[in-house]
Amino acid sequence: MPSDRSNRVTGLLVPWQPDDGTHGPAHQRLAALLRTQVTEGRLRPGDRLPPSRALAEDLGLSRWVVTEAYDQLKAEGYLTGRVGAGTVVAPGVTPSGPDTAPPATSPPAPGGTGGTAGTGTAPTAVLDLSPALPDLTSFPRTAWRAAVGRALTDLPDADLARSDPAGAPALRATVADYLRRVRGVRTEPSRVHVTAGVRNGVWLVCDALRRRGAQRVAVEDPCWPRLREAARDSGLEVVPVPVDADGMRVDVLDTLDVDAVFVTPTHQFPTGVPLSAPRRLALTAWAANGRRTVVEDDYDAEFRYDRRPVGALAALAPEHVVYLGSTSKTLSPGLHLGWLVAPAGLADDLAAARRRLGSLAPTPDQHALARLIGSGAYDRHLRRMRRSYQRRRTAMLAGLSASVPGAASPSMDAGLHVLWLLPDGADEAAVLAAARARGLAVLGLSQCRVAPGPGGLVVGYGNVPTHRAPDVAAALGAAVRATTGPL
Repeated sequence: MPSDRSNRVTGLLVPWQPDDGTHGPAHQRLAALLRTQVTEGRLRPGDRLPPSRALAEDLGLSRWVVTEAYDQLKAEGYLTGRVGAGTVVAPGVTPSGPDTAPPATSPPAPGGTGGTAGTGTAPTAVLDLSPALPDLTSFPRTAWRAAVGRALTDLPDADLARSDPAGAPALRATVADYLRRVRGVRTEPSRVHVTAGVRNGVWLVCDALRRRGAQRVAVEDPCWPRLREAARDSGLEVVPVPVDADGMRVDVLDTLDVDAVFVTPTHQFPTGVPLSAPRRLALTAWAANGRRTVVEDDYDAEFRYDRRPVGALAALAPEHVVYLGSTSKTLSPGLHLGWLVAPAGLADDLAAARRRLGSLAPTPDQHALARLIGSGAYDRHLRRMRRSYQRRRTAMLAGLSASVPGAASPSMDAGLHVLWLLPDGADEAAVLAAARARGLAVLGLSQCRVAPGPGGLVVGYGNVPTHRAPDVAAALGAAVRATTGPL
């Protein structure tokens, strides 16, 4: 007979049968049972689930089985975790499944409010398809909480005083070791600087370059818009360099009078192509021959799905390449934790820039990140997320191919976004507005360009559960057709 068991903690009835004739691993079967509880309305938004240990004991399962089932349902959007409140059914989940249909209402007005002024309508819920967003529901809360606890326990009182502007020595040493092991960058902790993220690192480097007399810097075209903004805000002139299937056109640099170049060589943003091996060598030679600086944004090297990523450019020419990295995509942009590795020649100017700004990240958080990496929890999190993001990428590409006019730009099987090229004649700005009206905020390719070019959509899928991809793609397809008519 079925052994329906009511959990002692929450009274949750789970119809679990160890031998019910179905196939598949226990954690997948348990996830299916709990998913049914949600879709049939027995579990409603905000309902709390039992702690994994308690449910495992009650059902006669290992805790790992329950934890894996919970994690799967979190990835699908059915459950969410709350600090201090355990695991609960996610908001917006209806008896027929997650509420995946984007609202067909007017976009939020400027200033963050939605609806029509004076009508009393509710704010529009907008799904952010930013390529900068990871899966926020998968932040390793338990591991981070443990790392913070250990850091606070072991942190000497003196370290809570005014900290080194370059960052906590423990984190700088940990990052140096991590980059050597994972990205092939051999450096000393003294060359590592903790930042508040890559954009902050760009500001620091631009300030140091300007103080050394730099006036013009080259950037990839297209590129991340905020990189151009940071360079211009620092008083530097931005010079675009075209990108093709092999990455930045390094040969064009010889025709330009620039003092530095900003590149994303591992996975060019937003086209998704790597910088070819011949161009890597040509770029480092260009820097060495003219005593110029290359600034490498290694923004999502951890997420390549078809093979191991190539090594960092900084491994080839450490005296000419500034290396930038962060936890914004691996953990959360809300942590505001990143790093840069600087050549010795920039040390004095970079130190001056750091002294003017002071410490950029709370000391306890820096020590917590050092603990997270040092314990192996960071690597375990990345391994799990690579599997999840590969599934999300596959689902989003399938959805876009089925629903959206246009075509995917050829790219690596990597990262947290897809570049979707719009059909000829499509008005990109109109498509973006139509998508916003359907509850989707998406970055346009033209927003990344300096020189004019064909339109496209830079669709981030990191924070889009796999089961939502078809609905997101359908809404984007409707936005394109609404502005172009039948194609």
